[in-house]
Amino acid sequence: MGKQHLLAVSVALIIQGISLSAYADDTTPAELKQLKAQIDVLQKRFVQLEQKHNTTLSTSDQSEVTHTEFTEDGEGTELVAREVTTDDIDGLKGDIENFKYDHSRQYERQTVKSARDTTLYGTVQVRASYQDEGTTAGNPAPVGERKSTFDIPTALIGLRGNLFRDYNEGKNLDYQLSFSYAKQTGTAGNNSNFNLQDAFLRYNFFSTNSGLEQPRLNATLGQQLIPFGLEAQSPEDLRPTITQAIAPVQLGLTARQNGLIVRGDVKPYVDYGANYRAPLLEYAFGVTNGNGINKTDDNEGKDYLARLAYTLPVDYASIFRELKFGVSYLKGKNNVKNDGVLLSDHGKRDILGFDIYYNHAPFGVTYEYIQAKTEKATPVNELVDTTAEGHTFTLFYTLGDQFYNSIKSNAKFDDFWPKSIQGYYRYDNYNPNKDQDVVGVPGNGWGEYDKHSLGLNFFFAQTTKFQLALNHTKYQNETSSQKDFNEVVGQFQYTF
Repeated sequence: MGKQHLLAVSVALIIQGISLSAYADDTTPAELKQLKAQIDVLQKRFVQLEQKHNTTLSTSDQSEVTHTEFTEDGEGTELVAREVTTDDIDGLKGDIENFKYDHSRQYERQTVKSARDTTLYGTVQVRASYQDEGTTAGNPAPVGERKSTFDIPTALIGLRGNLFRDYNEGKNLDYQLSFSYAKQTGTAGNNSNFNLQDAFLRYNFFSTNSGLEQPRLNATLGQQLIPFGLEAQSPEDLRPTITQAIAPVQLGLTARQNGLIVRGDVKPYVDYGANYRAPLLEYAFGVTNGNGINKTDDNEGKDYLARLAYTLPVDYASIFRELKFGVSYLKGKNNVKNDGVLLSDHGKRDILGFDIYYNHAPFGVTYEYIQAKTEKATPVNELVDTTAEGHTFTLFYTLGDQFYNSIKSNAKFDDFWPKSIQGYYRYDNYNPNKDQDVVGVPGNGWGEYDKHSLGLNFFFAQTTKFQLALNHTKYQNETSSQKDFNEVVGQFQYTF
C-alpha cells in the first residue's frame, strides 16, 4: 500500500467526521449509533493498512544488506542487494536480444555449414633435396647441372563424415572425399590442378558403438587405397619414411583404384587400460577396375584381390605384442601394347605379397616381399612372361612417449604433446624382370637396384613432424642413364 493511498483514506475519514458533526443535530439516536459503528470499522481498517505498510517497509530495508566478498589478494568488495526494477528487467532483455542477433549473424556469415556431419582434414609435405647426380622426375638421368630442388610432393585436402548415423546399433553409412595435386608415384606434378583421390561410401554391417571387443565388418564402394601388403594401404600422413617403398610404387599398388572392397576382423583382443585393440584375424577382399586413378575400365578384365593378416593372441604386456603376419594376392588383366598398338586386352597380372609387422614400442621391424608375374610384348609382337620382385625391410627405434596408447588417452592441453624422436633404417631391393629381356624391361636382373636409407623423424607436435634422410641408390649394372647416387632429403609434414 503506497503513501498516496493512505493519505486518501485519512482525508476521507476526516471529511466523513465533519459531515457527521453537521448532521448530528437533525438525526435520531438510532441513526447516529449506526454511523458511529461504521466509523469504528473504518478506523480498524486504517490501522490494519498502516501496520501492513510498516511491515513491508521493514522487509525492504532488511533486504538491502551489504555483503563483503574477499578476493585472492585479500581486498574486500562490497555487494549491495536491492530490489529489481522494471528498467533492470528491460535492460537484461535488451542484452539477450543483442546477443542472439550477434550470434546468429556470426553463424550465418563466418561458419561453414553442411547438411551432414563433416570433418575437414589434409596433409601437406614441404621438401628440399640434394643429390650428387642429376635427376628428372625422381629417376636418375642427366639433366644438366640440376642436383637440388625444393618441391611439394603432396598437398591433399579432404572431407569425411557420415550420411546416416545409427544411434542404436552403430551401423553407420560414412563417406570420404579428397583431392590432391600429387601423382600416384608420390612426386609432384607439373601443374597445380587438384585431382580426385578418395571418393567412396562405406557401410558398417556390424555395430561401431558397442565396444572395442566387437568384430568389424564394412563394405567400401568407390575410389580408394587397396588392401595389399603394408605400404600400399598406408595413407599419406602415416607413411614412416620420406619416400615410398620401390616395389609397390613400380607395380602400381599404391595407386587408388575404383571398385568394391569388403574389410573386417574377428576375435579382437582388447586392453582398455592401454587403449589397445588387436584382432586375431583381419581380412579383406574385393574387385576393382585395376587401371589406376580417375579412369573407367579399359578392358573386360577386373582385378580381384584378397588379404589375410594374423596377429599373435597375446596380452599387452607380452614381448610379442603386435606381431602380425599378412599375405596378399591380386589377380587381374592388363592391356599389352607395343609402340601404341594393342596386342592383348587380357594380359597376365598376378601379384603375390607376404609381410611381417612388429611394432612393440619403442622398437619395431617390418618386412614386405612382393612378386609380380605379368606379360610383356617383344619386338616381334609376341607375349612373354616377366617376373618382377621386391623386398623392403625397415627397422626403427623411438625415443619418447608419443606412440604409447596410454599416453594418447591421457588428458592434456590441446597443444601439449610429448615429443618423440624416431631413427630408422630401410633397405629396398627391386628387380623389374628376373626372366628374359623384353623391350623396355631388361631381363636377367639387368635393371635390379638397391636403396639404403638412414633417417630421422622428429615428432614435435601431434600432427607435425620433421624428417631427414640419407639415401644411397646402387644399380646392379650402371649405364649412362642409371648411375649410383647419394641423396640427402629434408621434409616437413603437417596434417590437420
